[in-house]
Amino acid sequence: MDHQRPQGPEDEITIKEADGDVVVIRDHADDVAVEVTIRHEGGHEIIEVDIVDVEEHGRDNRCPPPARHYKIKVDGKPFVFDKRHVTGEDILVKAGKTPVARYELEKRVHGGAYVAIALNETVDLGEKGIERFETFPLDETEG
Repeated sequence: MDHQRPQGPEDEITIKEADGDVVVIRDHADDVAVEVTIRHEGGHEIIEVDIVDVEEHGRDNRCPPPARHYKIKVDGKPFVFDKRHVTGEDILVKAGKTPVARYELEKRVHGGAYVAIALNETVDLGEKGIERFETFPLDETEG
């Protein structure tokens, strides 16, 4: 595998695979190692990164690429999931918001809108436009 790191305003890494495939990776931080896997599925080439920042792609209103891990922010704190589809309950538990029935979970999407997420609702972390998640404690009479 041949790696080239050109100097310039864009930080770009070009990887030339032994079988002739070329993968270009752009990152926004210096000295960031990104693991990329190329697999073939259903006649299509799928490029999968090790970890993707959901917020970064959401701010640009883009879908995150397929990844092994998805980094999200809940109430401003980062959390990593090892699967693309999680439930509202999964997010609350990982964020330490228990008992989960005492919290409301919302996702902020591109443009500033908030969308409520039920405990048993599945969230696709690869969905276009997700910026972050916010929790709100419920009153004793709510929920």
